[in-house]
Amino acid sequence: MPLEVVLDYDRGIPVYRQIYEHVVLALSSGRLGRDEQLPTIMELAAQLGINPNTVARAYRDLERDGHIVAKRGRGTFPAAQRRPPVDREQILGDIYQRAIAEGARHAIGAKEILRYFRKAFHDESTS
Repeated sequence: MPLEVVLDYDRGIPVYRQIYEHVVLALSSGRLGRDEQLPTIMELAAQLGINPNTVARAYRDLERDGHIVAKRGRGTFPAAQRRPPVDREQILGDIYQRAIAEGARHAIGAKEILRYFRKAFHDESTS
C-alpha cells in the first residue's frame, strides 16, 4: 500500500514534521510494510506540491531516528529493526507540544487535556 501523506497547514506543525509523523504512523500501524519502498524524495515532493528539501529533511530525521534506511541506488525502506528513541524526554516534550497546539486549535486548554489524559489512563488501568 503506498504511503499516504495528508498535510494540514493549519496545525502549526512544520510540514517536514508532519511527513515524519505520517511515516512513523504508517510503520507502526502496518499500513507501510517492512519491505515496502518509500516514495523518492522527488516523488513525494511532487505528490504533495512542496519543496524537495522539506521531504529530504523528514527522511533525514526518520533515518537518524532509526525508522528508515536509505540504500544507495535502491531507494528508501523501513529499517529492519527500529532502534529505541535516543532522547525520551525530547520525544515526550514534542508529544506534549503537539497535544497543546492541537488543543489550542480547538479551544481546549492544557488543563482540560491533562484531565482527559488522567481519566483515560485511569480507565485503561482499571480495565
